[in-house]
Amino acid sequence: MEEVQKHTYVLILAGGGGTRLWPQSREEFPKQFVKLFGGKSLLDLTVIRAKKIVPPSHIFIATSAKYASLVNSETKIVPKENIIAEPIRRDTALAHAIGAAYILKKDPQAVIVNLASDHLISPIEVFISQMKKAAQAAYEFNHVVTVGIQPKFPHTGMGHIKAYKKWKENDQLLMGEKFVEKPPLPSAKKYTRSGKYFWNANLYVYRAALYLELLKKHAPKTYAMLPKVLEAIGTDKENEVIRLAFQMAPTISIDYAVSEHLTRFICIAGKFSWSDVGDWNVVWQHLPKDGAGNVIEGPKGKGEYIGINSENNLLFLDKKIVATVGLKDMVVVDTPDALLICPKEHAQGVKLIVQTLKAQQLTKYL
Repeated sequence: MEEVQKHTYVLILAGGGGTRLWPQSREEFPKQFVKLFGGKSLLDLTVIRAKKIVPPSHIFIATSAKYASLVNSETKIVPKENIIAEPIRRDTALAHAIGAAYILKKDPQAVIVNLASDHLISPIEVFISQMKKAAQAAYEFNHVVTVGIQPKFPHTGMGHIKAYKKWKENDQLLMGEKFVEKPPLPSAKKYTRSGKYFWNANLYVYRAALYLELLKKHAPKTYAMLPKVLEAIGTDKENEVIRLAFQMAPTISIDYAVSEHLTRFICIAGKFSWSDVGDWNVVWQHLPKDGAGNVIEGPKGKGEYIGINSENNLLFLDKKIVATVGLKDMVVVDTPDALLICPKEHAQGVKLIVQTLKAQQLTKYL
């Protein structure tokens, strides 16, 4: 374990927009930066987990160029040179690839633990232990390793991993057979009933060199500029070559570019609680509540609130006082220029508001 620890790195992807937590999450300040949980952002919590896996010098963060200074100010323990600025968005396949290139340049034997910046995970100790086991397996067997989440219900918005047979070299590991990205409901129901599938939380662990080999084989258009990127890192042509790589690459996720092509990989059954904080209802579920089941929070602490016969609400408040009478199971998010009110059970519909704002060219609210 000591040998693999020397070669383990964490890559955090922090370039997403997070539209389903509008109006707090905006294009210029997406959800991973909002102080949602006890004064800490999702990115803060991710970095806290990462530094329990590796030292700060082994933490890299890939983000959009427009968030690079924000990431740098929010995550002061991560060296500035480890923050990778993506000139344009090309989804996760290329983000993982650029991160792998930087890390491979530093350490040809590197194993990368990939983390998203918008997950909630507990207990941390269990998560850390399992990610270190995943790194050991990736280093020892040179296969892609993923940590799967036990399905709680048939979910059409989650990728699925088929894995139920023991890995022959280690009976604590499972033999992954296939990834299925966002199945239709009948398939999702079948997968959940079978007990042979996990949710794919994108907790990928692999040797940096292996990921680039897999890209070359399965997604050659994404891979095309990677050799030149590797050559350019650390030279005066670095930014120019990376910009060209992003301009030439297709927009595609790691799931479609690589995962769905794999027929043999390693899966570890996650023994921790996991959420991707996909809407305001999930935020309510994970925050402390008062005696009436209300969550009262704000980006700068708790706002002023008076609730009469109001129960099980999420109130994310700004400066003005907010009062409710007889309000139940609702989301109220108050910001200086926008107010969201919706039933918690319809919180997923917030993404439709964002789509409507775009369609009506009300971009100042995005």
